[in-house]
Amino acid sequence: MTKVSFAILIRERPMSRILAVEALSALPIGALTLPFSTPDRDIVPDWVQLLGLAMLVVLYGTALCTWRLVMVGGLRPSPTTCHQVRDDRRLRLLVLCYPPVLAILLALPPTWTAFWFGLTLATVVGGAVSLIRIAIMFNASRA
Repeated sequence: MTKVSFAILIRERPMSRILAVEALSALPIGALTLPFSTPDRDIVPDWVQLLGLAMLVVLYGTALCTWRLVMVGGLRPSPTTCHQVRDDRRLRLLVLCYPPVLAILLALPPTWTAFWFGLTLATVVGGAVSLIRIAIMFNASRA
């Protein structure tokens, strides 16, 4: 059994870079902002919205950077082509979907506390799923 570091995993599968940034940003930011975006509040504080939007901008930048690396260097060969196809589809989907999502979220009023709470909760769940996917990829690469 060979010992594989997380840095090698990120280099071999560029998509794991996005998963790492999602997990490492969504969980702390979601945990920090969740108490301030509950539906029982009258308004969501501006800093909560700005922090969430900043996180989306960082995720979009990470997706663009990873997509650029993949377009220039290509996806690394893997034993299964389905990993490459899934990674390529997800990168394209992220690069195309982040700008409209940012535009829509900028226009939403802070009085929609139930929506902001649901979005923050979905962010925390998405971060946890990303963290689980990283653990699965890391364990699969070690085997």
